[in-house]
Parts: sequence; C-alpha cells; structure tokens
Amino acid sequence: MIMTNANVYLAIAEEAQVESERLAKLARRPKPAGEPGVIVTYDPDQKSFKNSLIAIVFATMYLEAIFYLLGTKKIGSAEYNKEHDRKCLEDKLLLFDLKDHDLRAATKRLRERRKDLIHEKADLTTSVFYAAQDEAKHAIELVKTITEKLALSKSKP
Repeated sequence: MIMTNANVYLAIAEEAQVESERLAKLARRPKPAGEPGVIVTYDPDQKSFKNSLIAIVFATMYLEAIFYLLGTKKIGSAEYNKEHDRKCLEDKLLLFDLKDHDLRAATKRLRERRKDLIHEKADLTTSVFYAAQDEAKHAIELVKTITEKLALSKSKP
C-alpha cells in the first residue's frame, strides 16, 4: 500500500469549495419590496474568495499527486521523472491516453488559473477577470472527471 496525501488534498479542495459557495450565498439577499436583482454584502475578510483559492490550489496538488503516483507505477519513477514530471498538466494526460480536446482545454484552464494565483503579476490593463468561485467549482469538477477517467473513483491512489 502506498502512503499518500493525495486524497487529503482532494478533501481539502472539496471542503473549501463547498464553504466558498456557502459563504457566497450568505452574502446575497433579495432586494427589498420584490425589486429584481440581489444585494451583495461586501466581506472585508474575503472568506469566500480565500476558500476558492484553497480549492483551486489543492485540486491542482491532488492532480499532480495522482499523475505522479500512477505515472511512476505505469512507467517507473526514473522515466516519469525524466520524461513527464516537468510537463504541463494537460500534456501529462497523454501518458494516460486521455486525449480528449475538451478535457485537455479544461486542464489547461486549471493550470493557468493556478499559475495566475501562485505567481500573481497584477495586470491592470486587462479587461479579463475571473470569478474565483467559478474557477474553484471548475477545478473540483475537472479533477473528479479525470479521477473517473483514470478509474480511481473506486480505488484510492
């Protein structure tokens, strides 16, 4: 039996994403007198945002861990470390014959959002902004999909 923290990483990611959504819902309330729309209460501690960041980072850690565990089991640690360890997430999918374009694009999206978080370089000229809560939800759904495709849903790494 291999000792690994991979499943702990996934549990942390899932719990953080659930908490992020819970907090985001608490911050929204209907406008008075039945007016259309909602009022969003500002959270100075940004708890929903923080939990979203945790979910994204730990979902990516989980993915890296299972790729390493399964990759070294499939081709050996020396070859995996030499040929695959430094590849981007979407290229690592190919080692497991996961060639679906949409899955690769979704994995690239996760990699890029995680990179944006870890290596923040504020670009005040961009008009593209991402909602951390949406990206966290995407991250969790993606790693669950990959887990199923790798047939890990019943057997833990």
